[in-house]
Amino acid sequence: MTILLFPKGRIRLKISCRHTATAVFFLTLLFLPAAACAATPTEEEGHIPVVLLTLLALALAVGVALLLHHNARLKRRLDTDMLTGLPSLASFATSCARLLAASPLDNFVLFSGDIRQFKTVNDQFGFAVGDSLLQAIAHALQNELAPGECCTRLSDDHFAMLLRFQGWENMHARIRRLADSLETWRTTQGLPYKMYMVYGAYQVRKNERDNIPLMLDLANYARLEAKGQSDVPLVVYDERMRRQALLQQEITGRLEEALAAGEIEVWYQAKMDMHSGGILGSEALARWNHPTRGMLLPRSFIPPLERNGLISELDFFIFEQVCRNLRSWKMRNLPLHPVSCNFSRLHFGHTDFPMRLAKIARRHNVHSSLLEVEITEEAISQNPEAAWMQLIRLRELGFKTIIDNFGTGYSALSLLQMLCADAIKIDREFIRRDLPGQRAQTVLGHIIRMAKDLEMNVICEGVENAEQASIIMKLGCSVAQGYFYAKAEPAYAFETRLAMQGM
Repeated sequence: MTILLFPKGRIRLKISCRHTATAVFFLTLLFLPAAACAATPTEEEGHIPVVLLTLLALALAVGVALLLHHNARLKRRLDTDMLTGLPSLASFATSCARLLAASPLDNFVLFSGDIRQFKTVNDQFGFAVGDSLLQAIAHALQNELAPGECCTRLSDDHFAMLLRFQGWENMHARIRRLADSLETWRTTQGLPYKMYMVYGAYQVRKNERDNIPLMLDLANYARLEAKGQSDVPLVVYDERMRRQALLQQEITGRLEEALAAGEIEVWYQAKMDMHSGGILGSEALARWNHPTRGMLLPRSFIPPLERNGLISELDFFIFEQVCRNLRSWKMRNLPLHPVSCNFSRLHFGHTDFPMRLAKIARRHNVHSSLLEVEITEEAISQNPEAAWMQLIRLRELGFKTIIDNFGTGYSALSLLQMLCADAIKIDREFIRRDLPGQRAQTVLGHIIRMAKDLEMNVICEGVENAEQASIIMKLGCSVAQGYFYAKAEPAYAFETRLAMQGM
């Protein structure tokens, strides 16, 4: 608002306002004739007329009202998620603190939940449908709340609820009701497949009631655990999840330091001729000799590194170490056998991947026929065309290729006919869990015969006892890898094994 004072007490008001309810009033003031602002003859020179003071007071009052209205709208924006109408995180945290302070008992559970396939919904049906889905979930959450409970949307498809604890059976029943509401919305929208929410739950403790961010983190650890299990809608937090999450954060944060410090070691597990007991080759396996946590196995650090896109750095490090070892064994006249190295699916997106391996091998003067590239069936099935092109190029450069974990997916047979790999490695779980059964033996026998007809070698992984070895040999496979023949061992121990074989 601008107020202009003119000689002889005249005032002209210029007021800008976006509020539609008072627009006419302000426009009238803006175009008020100067004559209307003149002083009356009876008033002394230099004094502001009463009518103008009244107008000024009215304008100021309206301005204050508009400011209060603007502040109220701003507060609503800060306190409310504009898409769903749910309380904002800050408002939710305030409500949680108030509810927990008012209850002396440990009778609350904090839930962290999200949709398993929300990105797919956006990609296939558009963002408008995705937004409608989020609004439907918000509506279902609000309908489920009882007095003394609250909820919020944290981000994207990520929601949180603070519910009163009345036993885990009751909690599961409430989660099922939310799932029913989501399914009802899906059918009314005519979407073709079910949508599932997964939840992590943390039962609030007295000593953590004033730390809402910590409780959300703990519930989130459980949610991530639930997302890793295909058929579990709810996982309750335990301390192991927190330790695992902290470990994964540390792993991704200090990989470069660990590589430089020599904490990452290459171990080898021999591949054996089941008839003669001789070494036919080996697989290079990563071990992390952590300064405080001890020796970490791949399942502890490979998944988080892959999720964060850091696995490529580790893969190339292992490959380079293998080339160094092969060169060393050659110089010491130790028996040389092919060594297989594992590579992530992330390499398929880089057309220079095969050539990069070739350059490393040449730099260490190692022939490519001594190096095998091992890629899992799952990784190949995610992008079979790219895998096919990469495998062809690798073979042209002289590398051998192996399909690892064969038999774990539904695409195994189609991969056999499509890909020109040198060998397949039967998954260890198939050997460990299913092999004693006659049906499993029939399936495995057919796979072995088909692979041989396609001029592929077959390696059975995870052979742990004489019974398994006997069955596998009867089915026509003669190459095995597992504890029954040799455990994974450090490079120096594997060198001793090689030296003994060469004697």
